[in-house]
Amino acid sequence: MSEQNSISKKRRVPIGLPITAVFLLLFGLFVAPQITASFPQEQLNRNALLSGIGFLMVFISIILFYISFIWWLALRLNGKVAYKTYRIIEYILIGGIILGIVGMFQPWFFVAFRYGFYLLLASTVSFIAWSHVTPAAEEEAVIRNP
Repeated sequence: MSEQNSISKKRRVPIGLPITAVFLLLFGLFVAPQITASFPQEQLNRNALLSGIGFLMVFISIILFYISFIWWLALRLNGKVAYKTYRIIEYILIGGIILGIVGMFQPWFFVAFRYGFYLLLASTVSFIAWSHVTPAAEEEAVIRNP
């Protein structure tokens, strides 16, 4: 019985991660502007950390939300995605990264630069999340030992 409880505890996203992210987001959006407003502009100009505390709190909360999402995605999909499907999605994301780089560094169309950046950003973030998913083991064993 206790073994089953320990397994179920391991298979959940740590609740402290999203709670901390929400707290930091609220702090960065509502409290930090009040803190920076209480200091004179000269002191804010000299102290970059003090003037950027709102940005830092929001940025750290976004990172914590992303970590929570990756954790949740890995828990839901580990061992459940066929190896072939996993590789196809991985190659699509790599292709998106390559197309985004080509779009950003070509000198002819400014529109391709803008969409290239968004494609590169979305593909890179998606690839980072997808790289934390483990494909099904039986498919992988067949490919490694033909």
